[in-house]
Amino acid sequence: MNTNARTLVLGTLLALAAAAPGAAADDAWQLKIYGVSAQSTAGSGSDGPLGVGLGLEYRATPRIGVELAGMTGEVDGLDIEFSLPGLIFETEARMTPILARLDLHLTPGRRADLYLGPVAGHVSIGDVTVRSRGRTGPPVVSGESRIRTEDQFAWGAHVGLDVRLGDGNSFVTAGATYLDLPLELDIPFDGPTLDGETDLVALPVGGDLDPLIVHLGYAYRF
Repeated sequence: MNTNARTLVLGTLLALAAAAPGAAADDAWQLKIYGVSAQSTAGSGSDGPLGVGLGLEYRATPRIGVELAGMTGEVDGLDIEFSLPGLIFETEARMTPILARLDLHLTPGRRADLYLGPVAGHVSIGDVTVRSRGRTGPPVVSGESRIRTEDQFAWGAHVGLDVRLGDGNSFVTAGATYLDLPLELDIPFDGPTLDGETDLVALPVGGDLDPLIVHLGYAYRF
């Protein structure tokens, strides 16, 4: 996504919240603490190890809220293919998204509070473990390396459900977030040079993480 599109998405979130009519409810803030599990939807990956997340929502009206959320988790088993036939890369990537969410509450005031909306933010991606396998001609290629990658801007959508515990301000919170998240790597590779020798070169590899992040935890409204 280019800079103008990023600005438009974030500006829309802020404008919708600022334009919301009416005053916020007495319990306008909600703090959420939860466990997260992320899975890439772009490859054949499985659920990664359990991570953690923290969110803070401000309810501008009973139906509109703005939330800032941070989380960290690992995505395993992403397959990335590029122009060299027969070579497949499997990756493990730890990511830390910091996200702004617009929460559109569909059932405000009920014991089960269902909400959904757009999400956008910054995703920090740590060292990526890359395992290569396959055949690139006569030799069979196999290896493992750790590669750094650049942070990315991501956008997507989310859905959530908060279920009140008893008559107090405590809730069980659950939900899912999908992010459109690209991944770009320069992978070291022993390749032929013009003089016929073999030398270490960097192969640009592009792919997508596109994670689906599910969460389950505890929320308190105040």
